[in-house]
Amino acid sequence: MRSFVLLLLVVVTALAASCQRYVAPPVATIDGLADGQLSDPAAPLVIDFSKPIDPSTLSVKVILFDPNAEGQLADETGDPTVSLNPLFAYDPVDGDSGGTGVLDPTNTIYTITPLARLPVGPTLAVLIEPGLTDAAHDPTATTEIRKRLIFSYSFTCDGTGTKVLTSGAYFFLLDVVDPIGTQIKIFADLDVDAASGRFVGQFTFAARLTDPTRCSPACTNGDVCQTLPGPPMCVVPSTRAGTPAEWPDFYANPTPPVGFSFTVNGCAEDEPGGSATFATEPANMVVEQPPVSVNGLVVTASFAPDSMGDLVATGGVTGDDIVFGTSSLGAGHGTVAAQSIPASQAPSIPTPPPASGDM
Repeated sequence: MRSFVLLLLVVVTALAASCQRYVAPPVATIDGLADGQLSDPAAPLVIDFSKPIDPSTLSVKVILFDPNAEGQLADETGDPTVSLNPLFAYDPVDGDSGGTGVLDPTNTIYTITPLARLPVGPTLAVLIEPGLTDAAHDPTATTEIRKRLIFSYSFTCDGTGTKVLTSGAYFFLLDVVDPIGTQIKIFADLDVDAASGRFVGQFTFAARLTDPTRCSPACTNGDVCQTLPGPPMCVVPSTRAGTPAEWPDFYANPTPPVGFSFTVNGCAEDEPGGSATFATEPANMVVEQPPVSVNGLVVTASFAPDSMGDLVATGGVTGDDIVFGTSSLGAGHGTVAAQSIPASQAPSIPTPPPASGDM
């Protein structure tokens, strides 16, 4: 009988250990974020935690968010010589760099005051490194992966003009993350007034080239040939583009029901360091097939020349209301990547009407 009781105690103890209560790790969010954007780049950046944290486990960075085609950041590729070059960083060993960070007495609010204003236009991210734990040191309440909090700043144009952004053809990738994950590919013809920075653009659906013989052997079963980044391979027409440099695999299709084209107005303004902030006024994008519309679409980005002289950009996209069929899915937001296309290589893109209005 005694051996049975001992066995029963062992089983109960084992079951109790296996049924250990799960406690979630602290969750970080950016205070004041609305549809992926903040309004004031001069204000401190405030990170809220869902519960008190152990300050000795906090390691945080603010970076320009520029992942590769696989979604990896520069220090996630396995190359130990590459750095993220953070705009701000803090860890318990090295302390602050690029500004100051202060955790409030409740250990739930972390306020970052950068030495310089964070840039307006490009996509940014707060990185919370793994190992963050709550103040109670619950066994399960430790983060195991890097957390990315992606954001950008909204932009209002002062009309000071631009020498960086020029008229011509561009390719945009709008990677929507909410309310549904999708990628909108757009060719744009921009007509820019350098003196004021005002522009008018025609945004047109970019569809994959359908000639199956661009691959060898030729694609079948409705697949199309993707030649970039290489080697050529057959893919379904809806396959996402990895980077804007893949624009040669696409053509402008303004023809409904699948194609669309709409006019945007906006403004660009040169910034210190050789970049230009770009923002569109709210516009409506309507697609017949599938029946999707984005009302109040706004694109904000930062353009700068790369080593080849092409203009490249990252930024954010927001929409006031995403409608599928007759159902409203609510506001949407995501990230933007774009680049200019040399005039000698530009595909045929519908041209915009004359510019009008003030921003």
